[in-house]
Amino acid sequence: MDDSEMPVEPICVFYGTTTGNSEMLAEETTEKLREMGFPATLSSTEGVTAGVLYQMGTLLLLMSTDNEGDPPMMAEKFYESLADKKVADLDHLSFSVLALGDSYYPDFCQAGKDFDRMLEMMGAHRLTERVDCDVHFWTQFENWFINVRSALLNKRKTLECCTSIV
Repeated sequence: MDDSEMPVEPICVFYGTTTGNSEMLAEETTEKLREMGFPATLSSTEGVTAGVLYQMGTLLLLMSTDNEGDPPMMAEKFYESLADKKVADLDHLSFSVLALGDSYYPDFCQAGKDFDRMLEMMGAHRLTERVDCDVHFWTQFENWFINVRSALLNKRKTLECCTSIV
């Protein structure tokens, strides 16, 4: 089986934003993944609930922090549905969080930190460590993406190795 025949599940890139920065970085992430040959889908967190997590294997979440550590309004339903989950049953899911905020505020990147913690508590596996980005985020974003890319390439190699054995 060659690479073009390799079954690859889509990587879901979700964002929550107020000012548009998380959306811009999520678009950049999706574009870079596609250039690398990964199928990637892009979606805002508007109207999303935790139930959608059962339909994916890899989640990249780019999340801004609003007001006093809150998720952006578009991500509130997703946040609440994840916070309300009682069963840790997301062990099929790999994830990575890029948190955006402003270090001037005491709850710097809190929404991203909360999502990261909740996903882990629900049994999801961290693909890479969370990165907390300040207002000048490009270097931090690039470093996060380098780590994500490396982890995804290793995951693909492992899948290819296991599939060739069968």
